[in-house]
Amino acid sequence: MTHIYPTNLYSTMNTTAESKKKTGAMQELGKDAFLQLLVTQLRYQDPLNPQDNGAFIAQMAQFSALEQMQNLNKSMEQLLKLQADARLKAPGYLGLQVTLVGFNGEIVQGTVSAVEFVGGEPWLVVNGTTYPLANVVKVAQGAEASED
Repeated sequence: MTHIYPTNLYSTMNTTAESKKKTGAMQELGKDAFLQLLVTQLRYQDPLNPQDNGAFIAQMAQFSALEQMQNLNKSMEQLLKLQADARLKAPGYLGLQVTLVGFNGEIVQGTVSAVEFVGGEPWLVVNGTTYPLANVVKVAQGAEASED
C-alpha cells in the first residue's frame, strides 16, 4: 500500500526537530510531537486511498505505549527519590525512642542503636532486633516514648 504524504508533513517533522534543537529541551520526539505528526498525517492523507485501519490502530497503540512509558518513568523517578530520602534520613533515628510494629504484630518500644541496610532498604536495630523502617509508628526523644 502506498501512502502519499505532502511536503507539509515533512516540513512539520523538520520544524519540530529544528525547534527542539533550538530550545535544547529534548533530544527525542515527545508524545505531543508524536500526536502532532499523527494528526498531520491524517489531515493530509489521500482520501481516495486512506490509511489502512490496521496501520492507524498500530500508530495509536504506539502513542498509548509511549504515554504509558512516560508515566512509568515518572513513577520510577518518584520511587527512587523516596528511596534516596529514606536512606538519607534513616541515620537520623539513631538514639531516638521508637514505637514500631514487630514481626508478629506486637508493639515494640526501644531506642534505635544502629541502622542497617538490607536489600538497599534501611532497617533499624531496636532492643537488639532489626526492623524495617516502614514498621515505625512513633518517634520520640528520650523518655517521651514510654510516657504514653
